[in-house]
Amino acid sequence: MIIKLFTQLVLATTVFQFFPMDVGELENRALFPESQERSFDLLASYGNLQHLPQVSDRSQAPTKRVTASMGVVTGAQSAIVMDRRSKEVLFEKNIHDSRAIGSITKLMTAHVFLQSQPDLSAPATITAQDVRLGATLHLPVGETITIQDLLNASLVGSDNTATMALARLSGLPLGDFVARMNEEAALMGMQETTFADPAGLSSDNVSVVTDLARMFDAILQNETISHITRQSAVSVTGTSGRTYAIESTDELLTSFVNQAPYEILGGKTGFLPEAGYCLGSIFSHDGEGDVVVVVLGSDTKEGRFQDVKSLAVWAYQTFDWSTL
Repeated sequence: MIIKLFTQLVLATTVFQFFPMDVGELENRALFPESQERSFDLLASYGNLQHLPQVSDRSQAPTKRVTASMGVVTGAQSAIVMDRRSKEVLFEKNIHDSRAIGSITKLMTAHVFLQSQPDLSAPATITAQDVRLGATLHLPVGETITIQDLLNASLVGSDNTATMALARLSGLPLGDFVARMNEEAALMGMQETTFADPAGLSSDNVSVVTDLARMFDAILQNETISHITRQSAVSVTGTSGRTYAIESTDELLTSFVNQAPYEILGGKTGFLPEAGYCLGSIFSHDGEGDVVVVVLGSDTKEGRFQDVKSLAVWAYQTFDWSTL
C-alpha cells in the first residue's frame, strides 16, 4: 500500500514538472467568463497582410564566402546592411532601437511631393513662411527658381527652407502633407516609423534601421530622386541672375566608394542633437548585387561616413553574388 501511494506521488510530481502551472493562473482560468462569439473577416485580414513586410527570398541572397567574418566595429548606435534584391540582412546592430532620423526625413518628403507629378521646370518662389533655420540657407526669400532646383537644394544641400517650399507647393495643408508621409511609410511596411514634419527638424521623426533600409530601397527606385542624391554638388540659378553653388552633405560621393569598382546609387544624410549623425546609402560593386547600408546615431559627422564606408566594403569582401 505504501509503495502504491509513493508511486502515485512520484507520478503526480512528474506531471507538474512537465506541465508547471501557477495556482493563481488556475484560479483565473476557472473564474474567466465565457467569451462572446466574435466574427472573423477573412478578406479584411488578407488586406492587412498585404501591407506587412515581405519575407526575404533566401534563394536570391548572396552566399557568405568568409564565414568567420561577423562584421566590423561601428560607432553608430544602430546599423544594418541589407541585400537589396533578396532583402536578406547581412549585418545588424540594435536594429529594433527607435531613434530620431533628422534630415533622412527629406527623402519621404520628396517622394510624397513627386506623387502629384509636378512640372519640374515650373517656377517656384521662396517665401518667408518657408524659412526654417538649423542648416545652411542656400536660397534667399524672394528668389525664384525651378521646382527641379528646389528638389536639388532639398536633397543635395539638405536645405530645410527648400524642403518646406516643396511641402507648400504640393497644395496640401502641412498637416495633410505629413499625414501622407505616414501613409506612404505604412504602405512600404515601415511599422516602427513616425514622421512629424517634412524637413526632419523635429526629434519626433523616428524610425528603426530596418524600416529605413526598406524606405531607401523603395524611394531610390525613383530615378529623379536617385539621380539628385548622386550629385556631389549642384548649381542653381535664380531669376534674379544670381547663381548658388550647393555642395552635397554626403561626403561619400567624393570618396573611393563612389569610384570603380564601387558606385553609390543614392543616399541621404541626417543630423539632430537627439539623433546624432545618420546616413543611408545604396551601393553597387562591379556589377554585383546592390546593398543598402543605414547607420543611426554615429558620434561625429566623419564617423557616420566611416561607419557606412566600412560596412559597404566589408559586405563586398565577405559575400558573393556571382552564383546568382
